Amino acid sequence: MEHLQLKIKKITNETSSSKSFFIEEINNKQIEYKAGQFLTLLVNLHGKEVRRSYSISSTPGVDEVIYFTIKRIENGELSRYLFDDLKVGDMLTSLPPSGRFTIDRPESKLAVFISAGSGITPVFSLVKHLLYQFADTDILLIYQNHDEKESIFRQELLLLQQKFKERFTVKEIFSQPLDHSRPSQRLNNNLLERILLQTITASSVHFYLCGPEAFMRMAQFTLKVMHYGQEIIKRENFFATAPPPPFMTDTTPRNVIINYHNKKYNLEVAYPHNILEVALKNKIHLPYSCRGGRCSTCTSRCTSGSVKMTINDVLTPKDLQNGLILTCVSYPETDVELTFDM
Repeated sequence: MEHLQLKIKKITNETSSSKSFFIEEINNKQIEYKAGQFLTLLVNLHGKEVRRSYSISSTPGVDEVIYFTIKRIENGELSRYLFDDLKVGDMLTSLPPSGRFTIDRPESKLAVFISAGSGITPVFSLVKHLLYQFADTDILLIYQNHDEKESIFRQELLLLQQKFKERFTVKEIFSQPLDHSRPSQRLNNNLLERILLQTITASSVHFYLCGPEAFMRMAQFTLKVMHYGQEIIKRENFFATAPPPPFMTDTTPRNVIINYHNKKYNLEVAYPHNILEVALKNKIHLPYSCRGGRCSTCTSRCTSGSVKMTINDVLTPKDLQNGLILTCVSYPETDVELTFDM
């Protein structure tokens, strides 16, 4: 996967702890991306390569310049560096845009986004995509923040609600609102259920979740209790840790054939090592980011044989039927052949 060389064109402060970085490819390459995708930055920090994914907030066909947004995390080594040190004119290396938190065409009359904090970044891109490209789709955004000043893209969202008032509703929830006439609330099971019962009248609906892990678990549990099926719920994970390997009784080394960039590689992969891990050790530079089975950067298609995945928080049942796997959490159960040339 060829890396992108990006130049920072402009930086805007979204809140006291978040910034948007407007970029261009220095070799005049067109950066092709879908609303809801992310960039995986490759940064040399203290002598080692650090990879982190940041959601693209712009929307193709709507925004002229591509930009991504970073929230400064107090204990986030890379986010602190990027937030504090990056300036206009600086260069960045990135993998091409990737991610499956996307909507090619709406599958329902109503799209409900449930988001908190910096989880709004891919959601903002998707909301604009639906508003400007699909006039028959209604949108409900339920957005949790600490207060009005820390609400990323708040003014833009309120302007969009005004512009598309027949189709777009924003439900703002603040735990410590600066406007004391507003209630102090946190989105929980009861409040989410009440909002959905009051606002959803469409029989056709899809849900999109993005925020802290506990927040999304709460939302997913509430939707399950309300009898919404898993197939209409999509989520985007920002944080992932490498899970332990799955329990496997047969630990026989397996032959793995990898088709990547028009080359064929043969590897022997043995438990407890996963396919991505062994490929990287053999200097096969496959794409990856989180290494925790939650971002989809390492997705490939298994064209023969079978693998066991430790975790899957991103591939849909349809993806799995089409043979897609996450190499960072995949352990071959048989000899397998994979392709990245999809």
